[in-house]
Amino acid sequence: MALTGKRAIGSGKWKKLRLEILARDGYTCSACYGTATTVDHIWPRSKGGDMWNPDNLISMCKPCNSAKGGRFFSSKATPPVFPACSLPDTVRTVPDSPFSKPDGI
Repeated sequence: MALTGKRAIGSGKWKKLRLEILARDGYTCSACYGTATTVDHIWPRSKGGDMWNPDNLISMCKPCNSAKGGRFFSSKATPPVFPACSLPDTVRTVPDSPFSKPDGI
């Protein structure tokens, strides 16, 4: 019988996997870099994410994991990308990163 839902989270199999993931990630929260005590499913289980795949698991502290819930991480944290047409006329080249200075400035 396959373990699913809340029964799976309380199982010995889950507890062992949780400790393995925490050790793999150095007990560091992937969101705030604090001390991690929980493991989050990157692709949420509620959206069909694999419960047992270590590649779908990441260490998180309890507040960050609770805040994320069954959602995906926000893309708002990704730095913006500026197309060349949106840059001021004084910029001659588009930088590789929006956070680096163009050459010649």
